[in-house]
Amino acid sequence: MTIWEEMQRFADRFGRRVVVNHTTWQYYRFGTGAPLFLLPGGLRRAAFGFAFLEKLAARHCVIAPDYPPVQTVDEFMTAFDTILQTEDVGLFALGGQSYGGLLAQAYLAHRPRAVERLILSSTGPADYGKGWLPVEHAVVALMHLLPESLLKSLLTRGLLKAIRPPEAERAEWLEALHAVMQNDLSRADVVSHFAVAADVIRKGIVTPAAYQNWAGRIIVLSAQNDPTQSKKDVPRYEKLFGRAVEMVSLGQMGHAAPILHPDKYVELLEEKLA
Repeated sequence: MTIWEEMQRFADRFGRRVVVNHTTWQYYRFGTGAPLFLLPGGLRRAAFGFAFLEKLAARHCVIAPDYPPVQTVDEFMTAFDTILQTEDVGLFALGGQSYGGLLAQAYLAHRPRAVERLILSSTGPADYGKGWLPVEHAVVALMHLLPESLLKSLLTRGLLKAIRPPEAERAEWLEALHAVMQNDLSRADVVSHFAVAADVIRKGIVTPAAYQNWAGRIIVLSAQNDPTQSKKDVPRYEKLFGRAVEMVSLGQMGHAAPILHPDKYVELLEEKLA
């Protein structure tokens, strides 16, 4: 099966839906064991991670949402609450990949008593100062102005560059990205990506004060060749959470380690979930 066919199989087999304030949220639940709530990245569709998610499900109850084009972080928080309540999940491990790392840090601030550990992968501290707001607002404005076809083309190229698939798999990944971009995502999804990030910054959600009474473990998976991460992240994390974080090296697996190297990625992650 091609990557796109595998994604469709995954969605058909594990997909569930819940309506929150008139918005339909698609999510996936599968596996048995301790609950693991995983937030995907800027691809906005959890099915891109079908391979590593299904491997994690051998030992965990995995729950992973897709992202509809909502415009505020509060809508995300309410939807996550509803999904977990629907699935009767109380205490859980919370993970965020790339853009999902920002959402995970916001959700931890929202529900610290429910999270027993935080797993951040291919992402950075989300304690952005309000000086970033003009940048986020300018990007949102640009997203409204560009023709939608050009916007989708630029985004597809950017995502393909971030994933950096091996040449032998490049055509399949391009097919999957093109199918989702053309048939599933809209301009509103792209705007949502930046608008919600701006909302997190504007509301000052991710701060040391938000975590001062939370005593869970912080696990950070980082690749040496991931341009979204830097050596400065570690001291920022320690300042944000008030203690040391557990670092896991992904070596040269890159920003898209979970989807390109699912076997090794899950092996490393399971060591911290045991």
